[in-house]
Parts: sequence; C-alpha cells; structure tokens
Amino acid sequence: MTAFAAGSTASRALERPRPGNTRAPGGLVVLGDDGTDVAACVRALTRIKSMGGGTLMFRRGVYNWSSTDLRALGHYGISIPANCTIDGNGSVINITGVDQISYVFTATDVSKVAIADLTVVGNGLSTGYNNGAFMKFALSATATRGIDSFTLDTVELQNFKAPWWIFVYNESLSNLEIRHIRVNGLRGISRPGNSLDPAKLGVNAAVIAINSKASRPADADRAIVRDAIVTGFYAEATHIKQGVVFYSNVHDSEIRGAVVHNAGLMGGRNDTGCYALQVYGANNRNIRITDPVLISPRDNGIYAVNGSGLVITNATVRGQTSTADATLPKAGISINSVRDVVISGGALSDNVTDLYLGIRGTEANVRAEGVECTGASKAGIWLQGSAANVGGATITGMRIAAGATAQALLSPNDTIHYVNDVRIADCDFATTSLTAVDVSTSPTPARNWSFSNVTCTSRGTPFQAYQFGGRMTIQGMRLVLSGGGTAGHSAFRCFGAGSMIVDGLTIAGQRVGTTMDTRLFVGSLTNIRSENSSTQPVAASVGTGRPTFPGFPGARIQNLVPSAGGHREWQWQRGGWVGTG
Repeated sequence: MTAFAAGSTASRALERPRPGNTRAPGGLVVLGDDGTDVAACVRALTRIKSMGGGTLMFRRGVYNWSSTDLRALGHYGISIPANCTIDGNGSVINITGVDQISYVFTATDVSKVAIADLTVVGNGLSTGYNNGAFMKFALSATATRGIDSFTLDTVELQNFKAPWWIFVYNESLSNLEIRHIRVNGLRGISRPGNSLDPAKLGVNAAVIAINSKASRPADADRAIVRDAIVTGFYAEATHIKQGVVFYSNVHDSEIRGAVVHNAGLMGGRNDTGCYALQVYGANNRNIRITDPVLISPRDNGIYAVNGSGLVITNATVRGQTSTADATLPKAGISINSVRDVVISGGALSDNVTDLYLGIRGTEANVRAEGVECTGASKAGIWLQGSAANVGGATITGMRIAAGATAQALLSPNDTIHYVNDVRIADCDFATTSLTAVDVSTSPTPARNWSFSNVTCTSRGTPFQAYQFGGRMTIQGMRLVLSGGGTAGHSAFRCFGAGSMIVDGLTIAGQRVGTTMDTRLFVGSLTNIRSENSSTQPVAASVGTGRPTFPGFPGARIQNLVPSAGGHREWQWQRGGWVGTG
C-alpha cells in the first residue's frame, strides 16, 4: 500500500478505539488489495454496488489521494452506493495537490450509508460556494422515494474550505423525506484560511449542515429532514464560523453533548454569522440541544431563528465576545422569533449578553428557567419584542449576577417593539452596576407583566419601570442596595407608571438616595417596608385619582407621604374602588 510516514494527525487517528457494529451486511471488499488511490476506491465501491451492498474495509494506514483525481470525477466525487459501510479501520486520508474539489464522497438518493473510524485531511482550497467539502448525503429533486439511515461514526475532519464540510440536503419537490441521520463522535479541526469569506454575513463555514430546500414557510410540508441526531461532536472552529447548523425544515432532531471552541474567532468578523450551534429557518420543528459546551463564540453560542418547539437543556456558554447587535442579536444564547421554547438549566458566563429572548407573535410561549448567568457586560437577560403587540414569556428560577456595566434584566420596550404577557418569578437579579432590572425606557402599551418572589440587587436602582405604560403586578419583591445606594437614585423607580399594583415590597440596606420615585404613579402600593434603610420616598410622590383598572382583594392606593391637602386612599371592595380618605 502506498503511504507516507504518519505524522501527529495520523498517529492520533490510529490510536482510536474501533467503533462497534460498523460492518454492513453483504460482501466485504478490502481497499489495498487492488490499489490504494482514488481509482482503487471507485473500483471497490463499484464491486460493492454490484453485490447489493457490503463493507469497504481500509487496510489500516495513511492514504494520499490526489485532488486532481477527485476533481476529474466531477461535482459528486466518489459515489457511495446503497447499503454500504466504509470502515476506515483507523486510517488517514490526505487530500494532496492544489486542485479544487467538490466532495470527497457523495451518496445521492440511496439509503443505509455509513462511514466509520476514519480521518480525512482536506487541502484547504476552494473558490466556489459549494466546493471543498468532505461528504454530501442528498435526496435529489428527481427522487421518487425518500431515503434513510446515514451514519458517521468516529470520523475526524481537518482543513476543509467549504460552506459545510458535511452536507445533508433534501431537494425534493414533494413530501419525500430524509430520515435517521446519526453523526456520532465527529471531530472537526479548522485551520487558517478555511472560511470562504470571513467578512460576509451570507457566506457559511460550518462542519455540519443539515438542510432542506424548503426554506419558505409555505413549503413546510415538503422536503423534511427528520430524526437527525448529532452526539459527541467536537470542533475547533477558530478558523471557520460555525459548528453545527440545522438549516430549514429539520424536524424531531437533536444535538447532544456538542463541544465547540472559538466559533468565528479568526474565521469571521463581528456580525457575520459566527455561531457555535445554529437552528435557522421558519420550518424547523421540535429541535433539542442538550448539554452543549460552547467556549468563546464570536456572535452567539446558540442562535435560533423562527420555527417552533426548541428545547435547550444544560447549556454551558462562556466568553461570547461580539457587541455588534444592531443587525442581529448577540448573546451566549439568542432566541429570535422562535415559538414554544424552553431553555432550562446550565451556566452562561463572561458573555456580552447571556440570554437574548426575541419575542414574535401574540402567544410565543418562550420560557427560561433555572439558568445561572454571571459576568455579562451588557445584559444578563435581554427581553425584546420583534414587533408591536407580541407576547408570551416566562422567566423563572433564574440567578443573574451581571458585571459592572450590565443590567441583570433589560427590556428596552418602545411603542413599536414591546412584549405583553410576561411572567417573572422566583428569580435573583443582581449587578454591580447601577440598575439591576430595567423594564422600558419610554411609554409603552405593554400589558400583563408580573413579578413575584423576586430579589433585585444593585448600587443605585435595583428596579426600574420608567414610564411603563401597561399593566404590571408586583407581589413579593425585595430590593437590595449594595454599598448603601447611590446619590440621585431611587431603589424603586416607577416614575410615570400607568397601571401598577404592588403588594409586598421590601427595600433593604439603603442609606443614600431615595427609597421610591413614584411621581405620576397610577396604581396600588401596599405592604411596603424598609429594612436597615434610612432614606425616604421622593417628596413629590403622590397617589392617584380613582383608578379605572381592576384591583384584587385587599389592594389599596395611598399617598406615600401625606400632603398638606390630606391623606388620600382608595380600597378595592366588592369589585370596585372605594374612597376611604
């Protein structure tokens, strides 16, 4: 067998344990009995096809395959037949020469294809958008039936320059599906120059893309890729932009235990789509991302857009760096207009923003629960409407400790972008900055916000709902002033709040500033207490005329500091507000 001396890459590959159960039923052909070059591989796979399937077993070693020979095969590269397993047996393939290739292997309109226990090192050359890749598994536009069962097991790829090194693609014009994709133990190692265009947002550079041509919402019922599971994925993505992409009409699929380092750190620029994991497209349904570890992504650790039924569990995202959020949101995890979302558990740390929740639709049903967020420089949680009159967000059990320049919870609503129906409960929002929770910076018609059993800690204003124009209920909130507070700041700043009911508010540790600023406040304030505090409300705090919104049993509205004109109070009795003073 023709091979050159194994270097460090080959040595690592040869030391790998063999994956189990990789051999396909049918005949066995050994690569090396009839040559070791590209032509020999083509002949061997032709024999397997004539037998109706089988296993191509590599004699273990290092193979040099000419890029000129691969290019001569045309766009599809080496064609893999149905019912075929390529067992690399711990071998290494090096793509040599300076010719640009399209794919090393392609399997089109065939089922039961597997590649196992193999390392392939590309030549890092490409000038075209669909060139330079390792593998394409596809259902063509002319196919008459769906395909299933594509498996990659214990494969390592290095130095490919392509939008996607592994490309699963459904081009069907009807409802034919690709099913049962399994990628287990794949390693992707990028090298300098592997991105096609680092400065352009529209150019991809990822290790894995699972995709459908049916990218428009109207095409949701055709060309589905279903049951794709990526497990044990590892990528050094410094010189590319992405790790794994689920890109349109992927259903009932999962990324489990992915580890991605430095997505786009050198292979992209700020705001050019540098995501460790991406779920993109209006037609994605029921995607799970479980136990990912994503270190130093440029734009986002996880970026999900449109679609529905996304579950992210126990994510670790650390060191997201891009601050350029004018075009696209940037965070450890960004959810942008996805419906029916659950983000639970895990730890996000040292990111610009930890969690971005972009809400679209009137019943988005986005939930974040039990996530630890520390050290954000802009926001722990950024809650934003994508349009007017959207709603449906629940935030529970969160522990946010933001940095010296960040809010723990920020919802910068305006008259165009605002969020309705927001429930926040059992959370700790803390920052070493001046403001921990900042809801709204201008009048907004947002409705039905509620806070219950929430603690907010900051140096100046733990809680602010400045000119919040909608309905908000607060029951059981504790505001803690670190360092005793800051001159010129109020612990509870709800100036101009339009329809607020507060039942149970404790202000602790304030010795500087004012406890409350409720000028032009319309609402109910009951069970207000201070703890180890020596400051007072803003002197001009006032109650309200008879309110027009519903109250709840026991609610009352009162002046915080009785004025010279006498004390004014309204109580909710028998379904209406009754003046009592």
